[in-house]
Amino acid sequence: MISRSTLQAASRLSPRMVGYHLKRLARNKLVPRLPDRYAARIARAADRLPGLRPAAATGEAALAMAQGVAAFYREEYRHEIDDAARGRFTFFGQSVDFGRAADIDWHHRIPAEMDFHLWRMKLGHMGFLCPMLTDGGPAHLEAVAEIFAGYRARARFDQPECFSSYWFPYSVSHRILALLSGYLIARAAGRLPAPLCAEIEDFLRWNVAFVEANIEHELKNNHVERNLAALCFYYSCAQAVPPALARRLDRDVAGIIRACILDDGLLAERSAMYQGLSVMALQVFAAAPFLTPATRRLAETQARKAARAWSFMTHPDGEIALFNDSWFGEVPPAHAIVAPARFDPVALLPQAGYARLEGDGIFALFDAGAIGPRWNPGHGHADFLSIEVDVAGRRFLTDPGTYQYSTGPRRMFERSAQAHNGPGAAGLEPVSYYGCFRVGQLAEARLLAPEAPGTRAVAGELPLPGGGLLRRSLQLLPGALAISDRWQGRFEAPQLRLSLPATWQLVERHPQALVFACDGARAQLSVQAGRIGSIGPGHWACRYLVDSPAQIVTLFPEPSAEAARLEWQIAHQPA
Repeated sequence: MISRSTLQAASRLSPRMVGYHLKRLARNKLVPRLPDRYAARIARAADRLPGLRPAAATGEAALAMAQGVAAFYREEYRHEIDDAARGRFTFFGQSVDFGRAADIDWHHRIPAEMDFHLWRMKLGHMGFLCPMLTDGGPAHLEAVAEIFAGYRARARFDQPECFSSYWFPYSVSHRILALLSGYLIARAAGRLPAPLCAEIEDFLRWNVAFVEANIEHELKNNHVERNLAALCFYYSCAQAVPPALARRLDRDVAGIIRACILDDGLLAERSAMYQGLSVMALQVFAAAPFLTPATRRLAETQARKAARAWSFMTHPDGEIALFNDSWFGEVPPAHAIVAPARFDPVALLPQAGYARLEGDGIFALFDAGAIGPRWNPGHGHADFLSIEVDVAGRRFLTDPGTYQYSTGPRRMFERSAQAHNGPGAAGLEPVSYYGCFRVGQLAEARLLAPEAPGTRAVAGELPLPGGGLLRRSLQLLPGALAISDRWQGRFEAPQLRLSLPATWQLVERHPQALVFACDGARAQLSVQAGRIGSIGPGHWACRYLVDSPAQIVTLFPEPSAEAARLEWQIAHQPA
């Protein structure tokens, strides 16, 4: 029987998305039965693709595009190329040694994952190929050829799960971006022997042909963005672009930008991690010479906004916010790629629903937006009205983060309202989840415009089914952040759950205040209306598959006939 959540999710899909879902299901079922026929079909399409322009005709624009794309992969993998050349790979803190580069098992599973195998998907990205080509020596180049040979021998279409690992279109798109960017740079520097150049170009055509046939319109969002970025990058460097394909890519690129990049520059999925990849894609679209001038102008405008939004979502420690599906290390730190932007003490991303507050040793990001795009909010968490707060440049209040994508209790908890520090209550879950990414019932907080220009305060609210309303307001004070929470309506056991990294040690406890210390910095958490409850152990995840200890502090509001209220502050205490 189809669940209510499934029906809710399906009802939000466009006819086009439904059609592509059906196409994907048919592919996944039929291709493993006829793998050789499908492989031959992709090979024929690859043979028809135009080749890359020779090195002498590549042009400065294409090399500049390659440098921009390669920056993402070189930053992440440049210290791993010696291991990669030996067939040893470490992703998400999990190491696997295949013995030789030629013997990689592209279908490998690690014990830490269950039904969603991101480790092997990351392996299939082959991001390590980029710095192997640009920064490696003869041994690394020899290993690249061995990796190609091993992949062609083992990455067959007869595995039932091949389309969710080494032939996942998202992974193949990353593979094209990483390999092509590294190849163009290394070829321009005269570092590559002619036989390897021929192998790389043949391998690229094979992968491009697959992505052309498998654009993920059923998922939309960052998946289609990545597919289109890979195709636009390749055809920007190709000897020719078929007119029909150019028109289709132009239409799809303009469509995905308008649908998935908000007017303030943030990706509609509202993830600071995926924002970095949006910046890369927009820069590719803006430079793709075969796209129409209107589409390139649109991409260029949104690329500038997206770079600013990525900087907006970056903490003083240089790492990103963890709202929604995000973790450190999946993309380079924003300011390794884009210049830091300047912001007022209180700044907004009004369409995304984020606010940023900074001053006197206090930094905060406030989430008062939607869970994500209605058609596919799969990377969204119920972090409505949550805040991340730093004191003296150190993370003090954290989001629980994203430990893994696999279905299970932790994935469900990390996405839940109960895990976050917005105003909550026993049993209150505004959003329903099932599986790794599916979302049934939706919810949306609202960022409220400041009452006066230049104010150092901001507020947001979350309407609930049945007429309840949650509200949070933040105000920057000298050396402190004041938070006011309201529960309007009937709530069972209203409370607040705060997660603090265990690096902050509790050094003083008073009836209405807690003082924490970390590396010489001191922070006071005090309650003016309400009370402090329990303090206990917990955990958070700022890196995928890496658990970090935390302290969980519970606060309770002051009951009222009209609305329960909690007034509390976080203050920086200079040493």
